[in-house]
Amino acid sequence: MADNNNFEEIGPKDELIDAIAQLDDEGDRVIELKDEETGEVTKAVVESTFLFNGSTYVVLIVDTDEKDEDDELISAYVIMRFVDKDGEVLLENLPEKEEDVIYDYYDKLCDELYGDDEESED
Repeated sequence: MADNNNFEEIGPKDELIDAIAQLDDEGDRVIELKDEETGEVTKAVVESTFLFNGSTYVVLIVDTDEKDEDDELISAYVIMRFVDKDGEVLLENLPEKEEDVIYDYYDKLCDELYGDDEESED
């Protein structure tokens, strides 16, 4: 891996996360994401941050509209990028052309740090 890429649990942008997140009752950092087109607000838990090619990304856990067999909401992870717009730090969706590269990179980092779940089950 290149020197400008690294991964840390709630890593290099702690101060940015702290500025936009609030702690919930379980000690998780929770942020509210607002869809600029619809105005819909979604709560997300901050899982981690990582650097890739000079940009900082945040991994968020969000509930989907789907439920499992126990009628519990199914969660998914979403990766967003930190951007500075006119001195204000914001999160933005990944451009579609970059999504696969960023998600693949994050999956690779997780495999390196935590191992492959399939291998550990054998």
